[in-house]
Amino acid sequence: MWSSVIPLLVVLWSTVSSQPNFLTNQDFINAARIPTTGPRMRPLFNDQRFSLKLEKPTGMLNAGEAGLSIEIEAAEHQRAVIARAIASYQAKTCIRFVPKTPMDFDYIVISKLDGCYADFARVGGPQQVSLADECINYPTIIHELMHVIGFIHEHQREDRDSYVEILYQNIIPGASMDFDKLSMLDLSYYGEDYDYLSIMHYERDEGSKNGQDTIEPKVLRSFFHYLGFFSRMENNAVIGNSSGFRTGSAEEVLGDDQRRS
Repeated sequence: MWSSVIPLLVVLWSTVSSQPNFLTNQDFINAARIPTTGPRMRPLFNDQRFSLKLEKPTGMLNAGEAGLSIEIEAAEHQRAVIARAIASYQAKTCIRFVPKTPMDFDYIVISKLDGCYADFARVGGPQQVSLADECINYPTIIHELMHVIGFIHEHQREDRDSYVEILYQNIIPGASMDFDKLSMLDLSYYGEDYDYLSIMHYERDEGSKNGQDTIEPKVLRSFFHYLGFFSRMENNAVIGNSSGFRTGSAEEVLGDDQRRS
């Protein structure tokens, strides 16, 4: 019996272990057929994990380069989705993901731990991005990578009260912290306007316990039905300078033809 089972185990182990810890050229070729539209998976509660040792996001990794290690066993389609998100991310930000080397102390690890979440900003050492199977879709990956480089949810900005009202009475128990302002982080928004369509913005009924809205815009009420809906990357969360990986200006990141009007 074992003589027939052991070769099979060897073949299975070889198949599972053969995936590289970074994206291949074939992954990026396959990524060309991945759509970039559609809503992110919901909900994304408690998806920004704050380290106790993080006082304020500081510095950047190697002038905008971030070491990346992909430590998940993913199907070909899943790797293509990750590659599509990485390609779009690099096209619209000044961050470049490079294969993690043994010399890297600070680097990003994509793994399957517990749902969808990311360590917020630079914490020192391995920085986790958890992508369970249900999280491997284009907008969700972009959303979590934004947390990694130091962006909070748009509706948690210090200045959010001028733009939205949070309807706490409609929020499910235990989720209110995901709607609170994060004033203590002392983040800069680099002069970028509040963006109702940001990929970092919750939708209007996110976290509702009764089907009623949890976020209501105070201005531009015509955007009421579109809060966070378009998963837009051409917004302050992308063209601005990350507080965790600060680099050039918005013009340097996207160029004049791609800036938001």
